[in-house]
Amino acid sequence: MVSLVVVFVFFILTALFISYRDIRISMIEDRYMIPLTVLLASLLYWQNELSIESFMAAAIVVFLFMIPIFFNMDFGGGDLRYGAFCALFVGLGGIGWFVMFSGLLQLLLSLILQKRSLPFAPAMSAAALGTYGVAHL
Repeated sequence: MVSLVVVFVFFILTALFISYRDIRISMIEDRYMIPLTVLLASLLYWQNELSIESFMAAAIVVFLFMIPIFFNMDFGGGDLRYGAFCALFVGLGGIGWFVMFSGLLQLLLSLILQKRSLPFAPAMSAAALGTYGVAHL
């Protein structure tokens, strides 16, 4: 059996890597996100943590994150896919908190740094880790 610690460490390493890439090149590439999502789903499956609710969580985030894309805001498909990845990690019960924390963190960072546009992956990563921590402690 895969331990939940392995899933948690995998998510942290992925979050650091994706956040770094998003900060450096302002892009979250499919060549990373697709295999990482499959690997996360596999780890969750082996831990008996993957369910239809996990996929529902990802679908909800995809739907919600389509709104900024629809309104032509500074938001891309990589953010959408990374949001779905984070949703798989936090699960259905944490989606509301994840979306709220992501938005608040992004807003705070924008205000503090006085920038209109910032990479969203770091805020999503921190929000997912915070949501997961609250739900599993």
